[in-house]
Amino acid sequence: MISITSSDVIKKPSYITNPRDVTLIEDAKKHVVKSVVIPYSLYEKIREKIEDEIYLVQNEKALCAKAQEEFVAVEEAYIEDMS
Repeated sequence: MISITSSDVIKKPSYITNPRDVTLIEDAKKHVVKSVVIPYSLYEKIREKIEDEIYLVQNEKALCAKAQEEFVAVEEAYIEDMS
């Protein structure tokens, strides 16, 4: 895993166009990570998990707290049944 700043990306764009490792892009002034670039081969391995998490986050924003708890319980039961 490497950590670079946005100015490093301008100097060497291959950090994001052809990543070889997980790359953290941080704010040069605040030293806070703003973006993460991963190699496509790694993305292919974890794509389904990422899509599932995005789905859950989107539903969490749309549902109230009680409905969210019920939704998560149903999802977990479904996952256990599929295993």
